[in-house]
Amino acid sequence: MQIDANKFDTIARGPFAPVYPLLASQILARSSITNGVCLDLGSGGGYLGLALAFRSRLRVCLLDESDDMRMIAEQNIAEHQLDNRVVAICGDVHNIPLKSGSVNLVVSRGSIYFWNDLAQVLREIWRVLAPGGQVCIGGGFGSKELREEIIRKMREKEPDWQPKCRGFGDDHFYDAIKVAGIPDAGLLKDESGTWVVFSKPFDLPLQTVSSDFATACEYK
Repeated sequence: MQIDANKFDTIARGPFAPVYPLLASQILARSSITNGVCLDLGSGGGYLGLALAFRSRLRVCLLDESDDMRMIAEQNIAEHQLDNRVVAICGDVHNIPLKSGSVNLVVSRGSIYFWNDLAQVLREIWRVLAPGGQVCIGGGFGSKELREEIIRKMREKEPDWQPKCRGFGDDHFYDAIKVAGIPDAGLLKDESGTWVVFSKPFDLPLQTVSSDFATACEYK
């Protein structure tokens, strides 16, 4: 899908800027994962992944299909002096270019509504997820108040603007979860949005796990 990277980044830096630190804090509190490798899918300029890196000891891989987005993300990484723990790469979420069992935490905010085949992406997430790893992907805003504030600001610029999540019912997510065969996956819903959440049991083979950041971010 062709996107205007600069337009998307202007929105992310502007009205959506407060979302990422709030979501990062919520994800870390819910998962209790503060070490290891985090993968931010459809990362755009990398704002959620960077917010997670700031608040933890996670090493973060930002994955986006757009080379323009990758370059913006790399600028943000350098600006925040996080190049020792954050890397930006290009790739398709339907064929994640990371090794199996190499990721401890998978996150994504907003990108899920642009994926062509959610079930395939879920299978890929399951493949790269390490035993004990957790997943939180969706389109929430962090709080009802923040959601309303962002909608108001966006409509000041575009009167007909609506969150991309409109039109995606629960069945869309549950059907994909069933097709992908992800056990015990579910939806986390609140007044700000919906998230697909699941974890990978610890009792799966440990030999697939890679604890080395450079190795995890190599192409499979």
